[in-house]
This record gives sequence, C-alpha cells and structure tokens, in this order.
Amino acid sequence: MLLEVFAEVAGMTRRTALLLSVLGAVVLLTALPALAEREPQPMDILDALATGQVDAVFYGNGDSSVTGRVRRGAFGPERLYVAPGTQFWAQADGDSLQGMTTLGWVPIDLSRRPYAYVEIPTACTNYNRPAPTRYDRMIAVCCPDRRMAVLSEYIGRVHPSRPAAQLAVWAIANNPQWSEVAGYVEGHVEGGTPEARAERVDAIRSEAAALMRQAGFTPSRFRVFQD
Repeated sequence: MLLEVFAEVAGMTRRTALLLSVLGAVVLLTALPALAEREPQPMDILDALATGQVDAVFYGNGDSSVTGRVRRGAFGPERLYVAPGTQFWAQADGDSLQGMTTLGWVPIDLSRRPYAYVEIPTACTNYNRPAPTRYDRMIAVCCPDRRMAVLSEYIGRVHPSRPAAQLAVWAIANNPQWSEVAGYVEGHVEGGTPEARAERVDAIRSEAAALMRQAGFTPSRFRVFQD
C-alpha cells in the first residue's frame, strides 16, 4: 500500500515538473516580443548632440547635400536619425551662405563601429545666396518652420525631380516670385529648341506645385506659383 502511494506521488511530481516546463516555455515565447520592443529606439541626432552622447562635424557640399562625421561616446546611442527639416547653417559667414534643410529621414548606424561618415540630402533655404562648400563648417539646428518639416518629409518619401523639390522648398523658406528663381529652373533644362526648353521649365514648375499640393499646401498661396 505504501509503495503504491509513493508511486502515485512520484507520478504527480513528474507531471507537475512537465507542466511547469511547458508553462515556462510559453511565458518565454510570450515575453520575446516584449523584450524586442524594449530595444533602444533611434535617437534624434540633435538630442544626442545636446546631451553630449555623440559629437559630430558637418560641412557644406554644394546645394544638394551636407557631409559629416558622427562619433558616439562610450554610452552613446547606436542608432541615430536626422529628422526631415533639420536645418544646417554655415558657422562662418552664416549671413552670406545658403542654409540647408534635410530632405527625408536619414538613419545613422553606429552599432558596428563608434563612428560613421554621412551624406545628408538637403535643399537650399536661401535662393539668393551662394552654396556652402566642403570648406564651410555647418551647424545643425531644429527645423525653424513646421511647414518645412512636413514638406521635407514628403519629399524624402516621393523623390521628385531635384529642381521641383528645390522650388517647393524655396516657396516655404523664402516665398520668392517666379521671376526670381526661374533662372535656376532654366539652368536644369538641357538641349532642345527654345520652345521645348520652355515647355520643360513649365513642367518642372507644375511638378513643384503638385508636390506642394500633395504635401498638404495650397500652391496658389505662394508667389512662385502665381501668374
């Protein structure tokens, strides 16, 4: 009789151990997505710079990008991003060179090594100033105009032609008249008859207006699209 009791207790113990093992596996599998969600999220480079977690130097690169070198500190974030509309100004001669706005989201991966060389796509925010060169050091600051952040994010998603994107950016940044920037567009049209070139210029202007509309703006409120 006693042996039967011992055997029954041993059987219950084995079943309990098996049940606990199964429950442990279920709990672990359920927890894995939550653990993955706890992975550090990418950090805005401006926040990382402000808190001293990374250091960076940026330089001009004409009117279409800014280049730079980013290095993280010992406990700095492994993943960063440059947000759409992040503004770059020349540290020297800041009043005589173009400012640059970031087009789209720009990820920076520092997980494999503590530094990265980056090229950030940008557009000019001062139509009547010369572009910064690779000798001009730039400083990154927050986007000064929420409308620019919205437009820059949209440009980064749809990748319009370069002159159309630039016209749209100027519309928000400077609100110039068409006559003040028409020469820029004409400079991006090559070959063909004068009539064909004029048609291409009009097409780029229309593309920029459509870009503004799709980004949520009313083109007719900006002088560059007014007749």
